[in-house]
Amino acid sequence: MFEQILDNVYIVSPTGKGNFPSTYTFYIDDEVKTIIDTPIDTRFVDFFVDRPLDMILNTHFHRDHSGSNHLFPDAKVYAHHLDTPAMQSVDVFSDFYGFNEPGNSHIKEAFLPWFNFVPSHITGHIKDEEIIDLGKTKLEVIHTPGHTPGHCAFFDREKSILFSGDIDLTGFGPWYGNLVSNVDDVIKSIEKLIDLKPQTILSAHKGVIDNNATEELKKYLAKVYSNENKIISALAKPLTLEELTEKKVIYGKWGEPTLMFYYFEKLSLERHLERLIGLGIVQKDGDVYYVAQEKSISI
Repeated sequence: MFEQILDNVYIVSPTGKGNFPSTYTFYIDDEVKTIIDTPIDTRFVDFFVDRPLDMILNTHFHRDHSGSNHLFPDAKVYAHHLDTPAMQSVDVFSDFYGFNEPGNSHIKEAFLPWFNFVPSHITGHIKDEEIIDLGKTKLEVIHTPGHTPGHCAFFDREKSILFSGDIDLTGFGPWYGNLVSNVDDVIKSIEKLIDLKPQTILSAHKGVIDNNATEELKKYLAKVYSNENKIISALAKPLTLEELTEKKVIYGKWGEPTLMFYYFEKLSLERHLERLIGLGIVQKDGDVYYVAQEKSISI
């Protein structure tokens, strides 16, 4: 798939799909030929046999957003400094995913090969509110941490177009299943994008959203609070993290391999529990979590 969706913007996907592990990326045909993100599917490079590519902007370090960077050695690559270490080092990448934590060696052995890690060259770093001049197109960097520490969106203010990366507006809701994810930051980042009131959102996993885009962001944010209310309900009876994980609060149901879903469910719950403990809603006694304050979470 390489299709024009706006004046000088093309949606690109080797599989024609955006659902993980596939990704929608976006090619901007301007004076500086730019792609926002590169997928893990290396067939992506075939789209650029006869098309120039000057620059890659990565929204964050995840492999489904930077996995083909190495196939464009002559392109300049930019990302936020908080995420680039995990794009350049497999050890840091594993740290960010929690693979190097004690007891997780079997997780690392099972899943690290699947990510097909290849270091990315990094030309420089982007920062919040920086304007990236592509010619006719001017993109403002919007630092939106939480999904990852350095996650960024890109906003064309003139046309009110938001390239939202993995603030992707899918029905699953926000994902924060890394050791370095942070739910409070996810909330603030989505609120930041709501304040922009974009007319069009180009999502890495949903594609083009051009109808009630701001309302879609609000619904997406509400999923965070919905998850937390489910956690609070589950902890009406004190539970260990392992027992809570088996409730499948985040994913609803697990596919295969079960080990992967269990792992990311558990990490996501840990991130929520950190926040709920900070709010005084949940407390921990030894290995057991319980509700300390009956409270419902909402926007």
